[in-house]
Amino acid sequence: MAPKRKSDEFFEGDDGDEYNPKRVALADKDDNAVPVAAPAKKKASKKAEKVTYASWRDVPIEGEDEGDIQIYDDCNDIRRKIRALQKTPGFKITHWLSDIGGINSNSFGRFMKATGPMGGAENGTYEAAYKYFEKVRIMEGKKKTPKRLEAESEHPGGRDPRDSRRKVWVFAGR
Repeated sequence: MAPKRKSDEFFEGDDGDEYNPKRVALADKDDNAVPVAAPAKKKASKKAEKVTYASWRDVPIEGEDEGDIQIYDDCNDIRRKIRALQKTPGFKITHWLSDIGGINSNSFGRFMKATGPMGGAENGTYEAAYKYFEKVRIMEGKKKTPKRLEAESEHPGGRDPRDSRRKVWVFAGR
């Protein structure tokens, strides 16, 4: 069977390797195609090999087994990520809530209505959604954002999972 285009042809004298489009360039438009070696590739750096996971559930997070996960994103970041996820075509919030840990839809609603960087931090949706987004970030091989790196330096043990604004007592003098 003839190739669809000239560049799909296998050239004899090409070291017997399979066709590699980066190693072959066509010299002219005639049938006189000439193989040309591509420039040498740089040596791969000694990075750790990427680990591929079948699902986001398979990605391990430090402290997850002990139940002591360190959270670095604030509630506003999590709510922003959830809103972006909701815009995905075919996304169903009820399926997602059951996938991330059986979160009640009322609890989710209260978390989404809360305001402020730590508003809703005591809600179970906060930790469950954080774990989901962190696992997806690791699975996709994305880097940490500058805001995340700053939060790691400010809160070395993770953020306090309590909304400190709600537990304030105010005493008025006579």
